[in-house]
Amino acid sequence: MANESTSNLFRAAYDLFKRIGESDFEYVYRGYFNHNITKKILVLADKSIAKVTGETQATLQKRIYYIMVEGLQNITHHQDEIANDRNFEKYPGIFAIQKSGDKYFITTGNIIANDKVDDLRTRLDTINSLGKEELKKYHREILTGGTISDKGGAGLGLIEMSRKSGSKLHYKFEWLDDEYTYFYLQTQLPSDDNGSTDDDVIHSHCSMDGLMSLHHKMKDENLQLLFNGFFNQENLLSLLAIIKSRSNMPLTTIKISNVMVEMLQNIIKHGVKAEGNNVGARGVFFLGQTGNETILTAGNIIDDNSVATIEDRLKFVNGMAKDALSDYYDNILLDFDSMDAKKTGLGFADLRIKSDRPLKYEFQRLDGGSTFYLLQTAIKTNK
Repeated sequence: MANESTSNLFRAAYDLFKRIGESDFEYVYRGYFNHNITKKILVLADKSIAKVTGETQATLQKRIYYIMVEGLQNITHHQDEIANDRNFEKYPGIFAIQKSGDKYFITTGNIIANDKVDDLRTRLDTINSLGKEELKKYHREILTGGTISDKGGAGLGLIEMSRKSGSKLHYKFEWLDDEYTYFYLQTQLPSDDNGSTDDDVIHSHCSMDGLMSLHHKMKDENLQLLFNGFFNQENLLSLLAIIKSRSNMPLTTIKISNVMVEMLQNIIKHGVKAEGNNVGARGVFFLGQTGNETILTAGNIIDDNSVATIEDRLKFVNGMAKDALSDYYDNILLDFDSMDAKKTGLGFADLRIKSDRPLKYEFQRLDGGSTFYLLQTAIKTNK
């Protein structure tokens, strides 16, 4: 039920939403990493974890936070190492945190020089071969052995990631060209003391292969940001902060931010919430780049009874000429006495004015009297 043919990005939204269960979430950022972006990523991920774990699991949250910091520092370190040849722009880093069942998965990816692969593989295999007490001893030997430099040295950060998680470090190398290899590193943590730390429970979309498949899809569609889970006012603000930190085009960033607010507020205000859920409304949002356009796509569950009303308002807004739409928006905005039902479609009018194009949408019927509702628009990038 779409008003025009949809793009690959648009069709992918529902598939991404279906990837995770009702109590899970995933957040993925792909692109250039700097201090400000890293800080904002940590804030968003930490708040999302806090909402899911609750105050009773503060120790788990601290362990996850430590591993996220180590992983993000690893990305920026390797990014800085190759900054001179600008290959990080061709092969940007990726950070992902996912929760599925009783596990958290933290995955990072970045390019490294081919001549460093063997040494890194040896260090990882050594760490993975050691038990808890052996890791503790190995950690102490490195601390007292004088091999630590200002860049970390001897895999100390990797050892701590393994110790904090209580599990093996999962990794894969993907050959890129004669100079570089893409290095994926994944750490898994149980969400409670009784959870599994090994691979006896497979979470297909969170596995290394699942994350690599998602990363390839993000590369193919040039997606930079994906949030799939529960939306609330806190993570809305954090997502906006990340967008503002990553762009060097202020005017475009303001327009993108304004459109994001409208789309994400739509999820927060109108998305169906599961009974007893105080975390937020389930939804998916991702941001991509196509040519000189930034594509914004959002999806969430709504009640079946709302479909006809929403579709009528979208058709109404899409059917208006540009000048008529601006006049309509101004008149409704200033008509303080009007209680016309179309007034609730003011957000759609605002989205269409800012994007200067008809809004794309689609409804996917689900079981139980609910519908998955997709909305997409685009902003021209000023280059």
